[in-house]
Amino acid sequence: MHVPSPRADVFLGDFVYPDDSRYPTLVRGFNLRWVGEPSYVALCGDTDQVVKAVQKALDEGHRITFRGGGHCYENFVCENRGGVIIDLSPMGDVYLDPQNGWYCVEGGATLWNVYTHLEREYGVTIPAGSCYSVGAGGHVTAGGYGLLSRLHGLTVDYLHAVELVYVDGSGKAAAIQVSLDSPDPDERALLWAHQGGGGGNFGIVTRFWFKDPPPAPEYAELATVAWNWSDLDEDTFTKLVLVYGDWLAQNSGVDGPYSGLFTLLHLNQNVGPTPQITLTAQYVGPATGRVDEFLATMADGLPAISAPLRASGHPHAVAPSTSAEVLPWLLVTQTLNGSGPNRRGKYKSSYMIKEFPQSHVTAMWEALSSGALPQSQSLLQIDSYGGRVNAVGPGETAVAQRSSTMKLQFQTYWNDPANDDENLAWIGDFYTSMYGQAGPRPDGTVDGCYVGYPDVDLPDWQWLYYKDNYPALQRVKARWDPGNVFNHAQSIELPD
Repeated sequence: MHVPSPRADVFLGDFVYPDDSRYPTLVRGFNLRWVGEPSYVALCGDTDQVVKAVQKALDEGHRITFRGGGHCYENFVCENRGGVIIDLSPMGDVYLDPQNGWYCVEGGATLWNVYTHLEREYGVTIPAGSCYSVGAGGHVTAGGYGLLSRLHGLTVDYLHAVELVYVDGSGKAAAIQVSLDSPDPDERALLWAHQGGGGGNFGIVTRFWFKDPPPAPEYAELATVAWNWSDLDEDTFTKLVLVYGDWLAQNSGVDGPYSGLFTLLHLNQNVGPTPQITLTAQYVGPATGRVDEFLATMADGLPAISAPLRASGHPHAVAPSTSAEVLPWLLVTQTLNGSGPNRRGKYKSSYMIKEFPQSHVTAMWEALSSGALPQSQSLLQIDSYGGRVNAVGPGETAVAQRSSTMKLQFQTYWNDPANDDENLAWIGDFYTSMYGQAGPRPDGTVDGCYVGYPDVDLPDWQWLYYKDNYPALQRVKARWDPGNVFNHAQSIELPD
């Protein structure tokens, strides 16, 4: 049995067919490369409606995909010609569940829903992402991380229970709640699989419950600085990247003095009227001046830093300044939102355990310094990692990467479909120049890829995303989705 929503005004659900004015919007994701042609979109307002929508689709012989926030980087939702997209966007509540005392986040909530309700109503938060229009459903099931993760760990480190709509071996849809307290080991395994095993694999999560989340910070130190490409040559670029990587390799311990500091280096391509590389740093904690200390280390021996001239990548740049300012934390979180406009995009990822080898930095220089894509916004974003993230073992949740110091996101954005091929070729060549055809296979320096940034080009994606956790995820798949009802191009496979 599932606990009903506390809302008195539950949306009654609707089926949106191709002749409906809402259909063109509902068959598109944030990435404008993906436009679907499903038979209809089922808008659901509570768990019962999801169960009925799943059963209706099954009875009609339709393939099922589903959407929380719509930010999936690949075509895992919209690519469902003639099928059914189940849309959870009407399910966006965030509340303290009176039955168990846990904080409940519904499957259609966005991260902004989560932050504002948890902070304003309860004074707590979860260490989740900076792009707050992202849906909580996809973010949480991928593991979830953000600017508080070095201080508090991953989002799933606080995930205590989920409610899942699944399909049993007889083809019947049902809802079940599972938690870390469940007496059945199969149920506990199902919860574990949702702590980083990726979305769209086992069923539709309609609610997440978080237990003992950290207090929401009152204030945060924040700064964004920039280096003009015109002031950089290969030597100074190399120094900048190596100093950044070295600093993180030395300051990513579980409880170090800089665990409250999270940084984002945007290596933007050298293109446009005012090309810059930008660096954002946020600090939350009892000390003061941590951001300026870090920026002083980064600036030593490099060309003069300046204020950012334009927004870049995501999160966007903040107010033009070269020193830290102290602001209320929720305002900082709002400021750093970087979802940006809907565009065409392609993304790749990797984890770093150690500092960058010289070959990586050379590949970055060659890909970014030439200005090869004047019609695009292309960059490599290098986020800090480690801290409390690494306090959890690689098998305690489904997130296997628990010894990294940095997480990399390769990005390219464009508007015109005519530029598809050159953008895809650019990011593919850049990635291959860093890691070879096999990708960033865990080797003590790199540590695979982030399932939250899916990439259909990856060879051996099972190992790159999940490492040794993959067989256990397959066993969960066999138990809870034996008919492989919930599937996409990189969904967990049934065991042989």
